[in-house]
Amino acid sequence: MDIFQICAIGLCGMILSSIVKAYKPELAIYIVISTVLLLFGFLLYHLRSIFDFLNTIYNQITYGKAFFSVMIKVLIVAYVADFTSQLCKDAGESAIAGKVELAGKLFIFYLAVPVMMSILELLENLLPIQ
Repeated sequence: MDIFQICAIGLCGMILSSIVKAYKPELAIYIVISTVLLLFGFLLYHLRSIFDFLNTIYNQITYGKAFFSVMIKVLIVAYVADFTSQLCKDAGESAIAGKVELAGKLFIFYLAVPVMMSILELLENLLPIQ
């Protein structure tokens, strides 16, 4: 199973980082970044099947196709912001991590504005204006 390979890579990176940190703390972050990038590259293969699945769902739905792309964009922003924030925290830069999280939340809000406008428009059409 692939999860065992992913966990093995993560554990090896963690152990190597811990060993290097004892002698050269400034180099440990490079090992962490390399491990994370290796894991991310390993996961890119699996992203293909996820996108194929999402494409199948998109082709089957008839209503709300405009909202589907917004949902995908929100998920991507959330994952990228969280990934970057966790990497910054691992590097000891919690202030930068907080700002990345804030930027992610703001982008998600920005992406959700068209959905909110559609809901308000729908409510306006459903409720009689007096």
